[in-house]
Amino acid sequence: MRPIHSDRLNTKRAHRGFAAGVKKTLQETGQVLPVPPGVSPRLLDAEPLSFLVPPGLDRALGYRGNLRFVQFGYSTNTGQFEYCDGGDDIPSTGESVWRWFLRHPVISPHLPESKYPTLYGVFPPGEPRPTLDEIMTKGAPFPLHDAPAHHYLLLDRQDLKAYVARRDQTLIFFALAHPDGDDPHTVFVDDLLMSPGTEDYKQAPSAACVEQVRRFLDAQLEASRVV
Repeated sequence: MRPIHSDRLNTKRAHRGFAAGVKKTLQETGQVLPVPPGVSPRLLDAEPLSFLVPPGLDRALGYRGNLRFVQFGYSTNTGQFEYCDGGDDIPSTGESVWRWFLRHPVISPHLPESKYPTLYGVFPPGEPRPTLDEIMTKGAPFPLHDAPAHHYLLLDRQDLKAYVARRDQTLIFFALAHPDGDDPHTVFVDDLLMSPGTEDYKQAPSAACVEQVRRFLDAQLEASRVV
């Protein structure tokens, strides 16, 4: 077996082992685990957002996969804008759309930088938070109760709902979102484990999707002014 194939196999085993460990820990504390598709971000106290989610927002932010849940935000380790649907964190080409989205008058009251600076790529000084690999392989403490909050926007693509959730919450959530032995992350590109459909992650978002989101939010703004 060539080394690259061995590395990929080890990565998949690590992801599955992490998910299994999360489920075992919760079961040992007496918590009843939901069965997908009944799992909800509210399970881990993710904060629901009340704005209407524009259809195609995920595509406009660079996501091309087909899984129900995907998160967007910045990496504290690399500073990159990225998304994750439960596999690796994937660099996204939708950063300019993301920054416009956060500051749109319809969205900014719900996601102010003063409350969620990490959504804007602003992180407090100090030691970076451990990566998923460090949590899985180096025994970093988890959940990360003592670390500064690192927030992501979590989208439910099926119900078009949005949540704000901490990074440690979404790590647990993604571990619960798929049945045992049914990991949909089967693709390796550039040493990144991802779900089918996201292979062209370096491609820019569709101009049509971006325009659709702009029109949707601008229409919401106009409607609020009329009222």
